[in-house]
Amino acid sequence: MKMIPPTPPNKGGHEHLVNGKTPPFPKGGSKKNPFPEVTGGISTAGFPAWKFLCIGALVLGLEIAASPAALAQRSPQTSQGYTLLDRGWVNDAIAAFQTALRQQPNSAEARLGLAIAYQRAGRDADAWNAYQAVLQVSPDNATALAALGELGGYRPEWQPGGINALNRLLNQNPDNIAALSQRALLYGYQGRFTESLADYDVLLGRNPSPQTLLGAAQIYTFSGDYAGALALFNRYRQTGPLPTEALTAYALALQETGNAVGAIALLEPELREPSRTDSLSLNIRTGLANAYDASGQTAQALELLNPLVGKPDARLSLARAYSAIGRRQLDPSLFEQSTVLYQQALDATAAPSYGLRGEVADVLSEWPETEALALTMFQQLAVENPSTASLMVKARLLAYSLGTESAATVADQLLPLLSPPPSSAPEQRAITTALVRIDNPAPALLPLYQAVAATVDAPLLTYRIAQIYLSQGELQAARDALTRYRATDAGQSDWGTELLVADLERQLGDLEASARRYETIIAAQPSDRATAEALRGLAFVRTLQGQPEAALPVYVAAIAANPDNPDYPLGYALLAYRTEQITATVAAETLDSWLASQSLDNPPPELFELTGALPAEGDRNRLYQTLLTQRPDDLWLQWRTIELLALSDPEAAQAELEALIAANPDDLTVYFFQGELAQRQDDLPLAAAAYQQVLEREPENLGALAALAGVQFQQGNLTVARTLYDQVLALDPDYWEARYAIAELNIADDQKLTALDQLQQLPPEA
Repeated sequence: MKMIPPTPPNKGGHEHLVNGKTPPFPKGGSKKNPFPEVTGGISTAGFPAWKFLCIGALVLGLEIAASPAALAQRSPQTSQGYTLLDRGWVNDAIAAFQTALRQQPNSAEARLGLAIAYQRAGRDADAWNAYQAVLQVSPDNATALAALGELGGYRPEWQPGGINALNRLLNQNPDNIAALSQRALLYGYQGRFTESLADYDVLLGRNPSPQTLLGAAQIYTFSGDYAGALALFNRYRQTGPLPTEALTAYALALQETGNAVGAIALLEPELREPSRTDSLSLNIRTGLANAYDASGQTAQALELLNPLVGKPDARLSLARAYSAIGRRQLDPSLFEQSTVLYQQALDATAAPSYGLRGEVADVLSEWPETEALALTMFQQLAVENPSTASLMVKARLLAYSLGTESAATVADQLLPLLSPPPSSAPEQRAITTALVRIDNPAPALLPLYQAVAATVDAPLLTYRIAQIYLSQGELQAARDALTRYRATDAGQSDWGTELLVADLERQLGDLEASARRYETIIAAQPSDRATAEALRGLAFVRTLQGQPEAALPVYVAAIAANPDNPDYPLGYALLAYRTEQITATVAAETLDSWLASQSLDNPPPELFELTGALPAEGDRNRLYQTLLTQRPDDLWLQWRTIELLALSDPEAAQAELEALIAANPDDLTVYFFQGELAQRQDDLPLAAAAYQQVLEREPENLGALAALAGVQFQQGNLTVARTLYDQVLALDPDYWEARYAIAELNIADDQKLTALDQLQQLPPEA
């Protein structure tokens, strides 16, 4: 039922929300576009009024850079530089400040004037370095700190420095709203949404300006809080129209709150020529493609993206679009292309931000070929950011998925971090997404899901909890969890719920209801994976109904619907072996192949079934013991261990079997085990008594009648044996083993011609 992950939890996104999109992150820009990596398009160029307002607020006092006392200490060249700045003669001012610094290299006034002049001239890199030089001689210079905070938004590699400068400025004056607003943006640019939203929580509670509302709306979007973002966008729209550069974020918020049509209507008029690869053009094109796909127009979405293929500037935007569509459509080929593009974009980025690295790791973690690389990236990010719990959660859960750490170990490591979960909404979304991406989690992980579900309202956590309960056989708890999930909007539209309910009905013994539910899913064809799971479930039900021949073609159809599932060949081998389509040797080869490539940490039901169905082998004793630790009540696995024990210690084996019967007195299977073991040990009276136990409960049990007839034959009670075989044939005329046995009885009675005639009438396979 895995839906790579399902829609929900991730309809085109990665770490930030169960139903979330991957937020965009900065890559490498300029003064006019400090946020070119953003799919949604936050850009200083998008806020011309905001930009100049921030410059004016943050760098207030640049024109009045010194008091009269300070002016008296200025050199003539420094004073001349400020005069020239006042007149707008920027290049002349630069020359004057440079002259002043040759005479007074450590003059804070001259260094500050030169930095301001560079910034006025548009020489951002020179201004950045010049403001840093001011801090070398005047570490607490508020003007320089504010300017560095503003310049930090121009290039991603400057963002950490800008944040540090604003931190120092806010330490001086915690009530500096302009500095707080700029820091919130820079945190958002870096993908540090916890810190960004913490700042916005303060700002939004203080009668925020329209510019603050707009910045917050976009950061809310990229953090995955689409409902919150939409509310902020609507507040901003009451003050005026949205800037073009903010439209992609607004469209994404519309799309993810169920209005993909509105998102399309918003972006279509803004679509640029396909040859344009500037940030804004890419954001609009890929945002529109995402909206097309979300509205069911996948072919049109891919056609819109085709012109971007092969363009280096479009790698990251195209990677995001492909991963979003690939995830929504469960298309591995698109998702594989996105992982390649993400890696190329990351390699081409000189100073990848924290957010970009995390985004890439998220996507790589969803593709089998790159999971190990993603694990390394998450581990490195977790070391660099020890206070970010979601990074450790992702790393540990990925290690579990890769089979390098057991579920119990991962639970022990993570439970202290999640009891309770972090209070940050972005952290909660990231942790929730990591948990819900694991399909059929191991029971040992249940405490993690319960801890997060106690704090976070995420329906898919309840769904995973239901899966765990179901795998443990806690049917009432599973039913309760499924009822809660089905009451949510997500649960009402999720075919996965129907699959779980069908499985629950199967385990409760309502086989026909389970079969009907599976058939309804198959007829609906919701997706290849869901259809495959329904076919697999239907095959289980038909097997339990005593129809293995009918189950086999159903399982073949499941493999055709999802040929990459490594567990399905086990199911096919099990059914083919039971119906004598393949030998035990061939079935064992399938089992060994699976064991060589998969982990035993959370094995599928087919593995237990096939291992128990195959004849006992000494080489499999460790496998039996491992599986029994996870399913200690599995009768067939216990029987295989008893068979092996009987080879070396018959009395101990008999004691084990008696204990098994005492623990399961109402299960007829154990009496067949007793009869078979007794026959192997030549204790024919005990074997006969075992089969009589079955017949006392089910007088027409064909297996018990035939087995008891065989024991009577061995004991020389030919008349009794013949009567029992006649009973078998009266119930099933095609039971050829009974016909063969009667022919042998006739030979024993010296009726050789009759026996020969009977043997000639048997089918060739007899």
